[in-house]
Amino acid sequence: MADFWSVIGTNSVRDAGEVDSALERISLRLDVLAPDALDRFAESLHEALFRIDRRELMEIPVYAFGAEFEQTSDHFLYARCACVLAGEKVYGEVLESGAGFELFVAPDAQGAESLLYLASGMYERKTGEQLNYLRFHSFESMSNTQGWSD
Repeated sequence: MADFWSVIGTNSVRDAGEVDSALERISLRLDVLAPDALDRFAESLHEALFRIDRRELMEIPVYAFGAEFEQTSDHFLYARCACVLAGEKVYGEVLESGAGFELFVAPDAQGAESLLYLASGMYERKTGEQLNYLRFHSFESMSNTQGWSD
């Protein structure tokens, strides 16, 4: 997964502009990769999202428009994308303790969803074929049963 984290880098994701800038940098790094490396990147992304798919992180509320809301499964997926986008150190801290994940549930971080499609889009452009996701971990919310057990 070392190559994965070097492509991700370290990014601030405190607002939508920072999220967009981080995605652009990652897109440029992915653009020079061969199809097999894009496949490995996508697989590592799925694994990273799967590993932080945990109940206590989804229970962190969203604060928007002066109110508190529960995260939806999509919102939680995009928050996990923002966490990955922040980089290996921040991701590791969240994985270890959950600390700091509240930053990623903020509405401004939801644009990190695009991280899900960068490698697959480039793979398709380079090969004319779609990536085969069936062999990867599921990134869908609540798919990591160990993270949701009581």
